[in-house]
Amino acid sequence: LEQHKPWSTEGINGVYNFLRKFWRLYQQELTDAAPTKAQLKTLHKTIKKIREDLNQYSFNTSVSAFMICVNELTDQKCQHRAILEPLVVLLSPFAPHIAEELWQQLGYKGGISRVPFPNFDPEQLVENEFDYPVSFNGKMRFKKQLSLALNQAAVTQAVLDDPQTEKYLEGKAIKKIIVVPGKIVNIVI
Repeated sequence: LEQHKPWSTEGINGVYNFLRKFWRLYQQELTDAAPTKAQLKTLHKTIKKIREDLNQYSFNTSVSAFMICVNELTDQKCQHRAILEPLVVLLSPFAPHIAEELWQQLGYKGGISRVPFPNFDPEQLVENEFDYPVSFNGKMRFKKQLSLALNQAAVTQAVLDDPQTEKYLEGKAIKKIIVVPGKIVNIVI
C-alpha cells in the first residue's frame, strides 16, 4: 500500500482463478456437523494471519494466506458451515461483492459488512498429535499418528503394535529402536 507501482494486468488471471476456487467451496451441500481439527487449524491460522496483515497494511501477504487456506480446505474436502461462514467474512474486505453474494447464498438477509470479524482462537493451533515417520534401517516406510503426550516407551510400543511393523520386520530380530519424540521412529534390524 505504501509503495507506488505502475498498473499491470498480469495478476488478473491468478486472482480470477483463486476467486473461482474460493467460490467452488460454497457450491456444494454444506453441513452443520462439527469440523475436523485440521479444518479448524486451517481457519484459525488464516484468521490470525489476516488480522496481523490488516493491522500492518500488508494486503499482498493476506491474499497469499487466503490462497493457502483455500487450497488446504479444498484438499480436506471441507463443507462445514462453521468453517466457511467465518472464511467468507474474512474475505469481505478484499472481495466485498463476491463475499456479499456468498453470504446471501448461505441464507443470510443482512449485509456481510455488519457481521463481526472472526476472532482467532490460539487453542486451535496447539498440536496434540504428530504423524511419526516410521523408518526401517533409515528408510521411511509409513506414518503413524500418535499423541505428543506419549513418552518414548509408549511411542515404541504403539509402533511395535502396528500391523504394518510386522509386515516390514518379516520375522527379523530388532537390534535397536530409536525414538526422537515429535520427530521420528527408526527401527534397526
